[in-house]
Amino acid sequence: MIKNETCQICGEPATRFLFAAFVCDDEKCIEKVRMERGGPGGHKKQDFLKFSREEKC
Repeated sequence: MIKNETCQICGEPATRFLFAAFVCDDEKCIEKVRMERGGPGGHKKQDFLKFSREEKC
């Protein structure tokens, strides 16, 4: 358990810090935070999409 932090999805005590968010052990919460972050490779996907948009201008 992470002291004084709660799951950003359900509000239960946080046990992990994943995908730039405090989450509990519930797989549904973990999956939701992962998808909010952009799914697998989300940070790289965001960079690629930004780069693609800039080239078209």
